[in-house]
Amino acid sequence: MTSPTFVIEKLVHGGFGLSHDTDGRALLIEGVIPGETVHADLTEQGKTLQKGVVTKIPSPSPQRIPAPCPLYKQCGGCDFQHMTYPCQLQAKEAILRDLLERAGHPALRQAADTLLPLLPSPGQFHYRQRIRLQVDQNQVVGFHRRRSHDCVGVTNCLLAGPEINRCLQELLPHPFFRRLRPHMHGLEILFNPDSSGLVLLFHFQRKPRPGDLENVRNLAHEITGLMGIFFIGANFPLTGPYSAEQKNEANSLSFTLPPLPPHTDKPLVLSWETGGFCQVNLQQNLTLINTTLDCCEGKRGESILDLFCGMGNFSIPLAEKAESVLGIEGQGSAIRSAKKNSTLAGQSNTEFRKRPIHQACAELRKDGREFDCIVVDPPRQGIPGLARELSFLCRKRLVYISCDPATLCRDLGELLDQGFNLTKLQPLDMFPQTHHIETVALLKKE
Repeated sequence: MTSPTFVIEKLVHGGFGLSHDTDGRALLIEGVIPGETVHADLTEQGKTLQKGVVTKIPSPSPQRIPAPCPLYKQCGGCDFQHMTYPCQLQAKEAILRDLLERAGHPALRQAADTLLPLLPSPGQFHYRQRIRLQVDQNQVVGFHRRRSHDCVGVTNCLLAGPEINRCLQELLPHPFFRRLRPHMHGLEILFNPDSSGLVLLFHFQRKPRPGDLENVRNLAHEITGLMGIFFIGANFPLTGPYSAEQKNEANSLSFTLPPLPPHTDKPLVLSWETGGFCQVNLQQNLTLINTTLDCCEGKRGESILDLFCGMGNFSIPLAEKAESVLGIEGQGSAIRSAKKNSTLAGQSNTEFRKRPIHQACAELRKDGREFDCIVVDPPRQGIPGLARELSFLCRKRLVYISCDPATLCRDLGELLDQGFNLTKLQPLDMFPQTHHIETVALLKKE
């Protein structure tokens, strides 16, 4: 029996293709391209929304290509490998534009017409300097299957850097690793850009015991380029590093930011503690930093507030020209790294505080503080309920860096209602082969 036929109208948030059945109910389908006619079986049915999977594509798009990864239809990590790269960029722009048009705010509908072209990633594959793999109940090491908690075994990821893949291929069959694997629920492989070394982070189900430590020390002797191994778990903090020579080189990772004229005229070393956050696409992170600095305008003598500042990805280069930079972040390790990075850069005009962001903004407003420019780089959930505080704290410019276009549209609407004007919207492709979109928005106060 042939599956029902559907025409793909457009791609929507989440990377799904949108179609409608004969009763007018919306249908979301994975792995399709606008304009295609496909046969699909329904996997979920609701009163107004359904989901389906493709069974056949009688009319494929000219932009459709064979996915380069043999695990593509099984692994839940990538969802755009069936498109040419130019098609991926067009799709992401269209998804963001569609969200802006449907946001309901007149200024956002206008922004949809003036959206800047999406900036492509310098590398389409092998761009990640960190991967996290899961270990399922059958001790399979890999990434989750689509719509499942079981894993697809992975020995080579096309998004991971070559050093990471080499480490993975040495690690998986190693007898010392196999002794440790039953006690893991995940592991991370981290590449240190400045040293070209590797760090392993084992997510353990219990505290490591002496036998586990002996196994990791033996393992550290035999994995090429390994700086050290850490343990972390729900019931114990980050523990390590354990290495062949018992050195502390693995305690932090770093990359060197080159001079970015006219914003900076010297290289800056940005480091973060193992287990901390850094953008995984380091080449595109340079584009993100430069785009953000352009929006901030880098005027001497100005004060800057950097919310969700992390290890200083933006704070440190901004401090090269600003009168003062105040960075606020909820994670203690990130604040330690930001202070270290500022000191290493020879800066005396920075301050970093560990605080929940909403609480910190309320305190700053109570103290009557104002800043010429505010940078906001929140996690996926965005900044709900923070727009009013930001309107009191910001004198001139607010730069919002988003990793989720849906929460971006919600937050931009709230900021516009508090007197900000949206003057620039620049999407970037931070995660090729996936539907994820990074966006930099510039808002100004009149």
